[in-house]
Amino acid sequence: MFILTVSNEVILLIGQQLQSQQDIYALVQVSRRFYHLLKPLLYRHNFHHQNGAGILQAAKLGSIPAVAQFIKEGYLVRDRPIHEEEHPPEPEFPPWAPCSCRLEHPIFRAAEYRHSELVKYLLNRGSGLDFENNLGETPIHLAAKNGFLSVIKVLLNRSMSTLLMDNDTKFTFAPIKEAALRGQTHVVEYLLSYSPNPHDYASSSLPFAAVSGNIALALMLLGYGADINYKYIERYAPRKALNPYGAGGHESTALSVAARYGHLALVNFLLVNGSDVNLKTGFPSLWKTPLNLALEKGHEEVIKALLAHGANVDDKHLREAILHRNKKSLDMLLAKRGTDKCQINILELAAEVGETEIFQMLLDKGFDQEKVFLKAIEHGQEAIVTLLLESAIGKAIVQRHIGIMEVLLRHGAQIYPEDLGFANVFAPEHITRLAKLFPVHSLSKRAMFPSIYNVWEQGYRLWDDDLGSVRRRLW
Repeated sequence: MFILTVSNEVILLIGQQLQSQQDIYALVQVSRRFYHLLKPLLYRHNFHHQNGAGILQAAKLGSIPAVAQFIKEGYLVRDRPIHEEEHPPEPEFPPWAPCSCRLEHPIFRAAEYRHSELVKYLLNRGSGLDFENNLGETPIHLAAKNGFLSVIKVLLNRSMSTLLMDNDTKFTFAPIKEAALRGQTHVVEYLLSYSPNPHDYASSSLPFAAVSGNIALALMLLGYGADINYKYIERYAPRKALNPYGAGGHESTALSVAARYGHLALVNFLLVNGSDVNLKTGFPSLWKTPLNLALEKGHEEVIKALLAHGANVDDKHLREAILHRNKKSLDMLLAKRGTDKCQINILELAAEVGETEIFQMLLDKGFDQEKVFLKAIEHGQEAIVTLLLESAIGKAIVQRHIGIMEVLLRHGAQIYPEDLGFANVFAPEHITRLAKLFPVHSLSKRAMFPSIYNVWEQGYRLWDDDLGSVRRRLW
């Protein structure tokens, strides 16, 4: 080809006339000679026309020669990232939203992608350890959250350990907490070795470690003397790793966090090692125990573990279980608290919610039905009203209330097959004749509420097995 025979001066002149980076790049790929001649021109064009975006890609790939070429063309890596212009917060975002400027820098990319040699090179060329992006993250934040210990060692050699431990910002946590959030045990342990007071830093990191559910990390922090009941108080609103409600002043412990996230193994580990199962956290105006948090999320196994370790049960817990329609949890709570200690009419609350299985379970446990019928009508819960009517038939048969049976018959109540069978066997003849006038429900109670009857059957089976063993011992 003719172009391959032209002189170097002509090739450079052609390259200088090109306005598109893509065109220069196409020319660079013609041959090795073209590549060596035009490579500086390609970097220069990117630096002047695209604000040096190429150096970020080079840093992401860990290419020291490419980064060095951008620096040679004039990219100032010693300058900290700055805002594109002075601007007020954008109106569509709340005032605590981060700035929309990305504030990129090659050292951020090198730290985030584990290129420790490039990080060292950039530090030697003047890049700063304290450079921040729009979230307030420094290079060590990015290395810590990703678990890149080799990068952290390079950064810590610059003797800024105190800053690296304590620089929480409005949108990010200190590096040791960011590492704990993600379960980076080796990073947290290494950072603790640099801390002036490992006991305090281990304590403040423990609630963050609970987010990851990493038992090895929690054990290591306890080994450094962490207070297992340490309360971390959130100062800033936007960060929600420990605070799901987005407001300052929220308190968290390792157990409260583990219970909310449903980390059963970690919950058991913390309880065995002395966590206060009834310690309240959250906001001063809205304290919650770990049991409250587990109920909110429906973590049934965690609820079971907390109850086994002595968690107190009150009416708020019962209310929480009903509102979240968690029948199994409610059953566990009632077994612990007892039905006679309830200060609120939870049957009435179940009628409001309209959860028929929970309602049936509470009926069978003997909760008072007063006001419940009207409450169910008030909230338009047809299934609950029907259930009350159908349950009333069986009770009317037992009590031999002919007048009530006639009222229910006029209102179209259906009789369960079990209640009709009971009337045929045990009721007087005139009660049985009246019971047979009711339309029979298409489903039995067992089919309507299988989970309840399965639990009952299991209990009866255990009772019967135990009774059998007693008989064998007696004989």
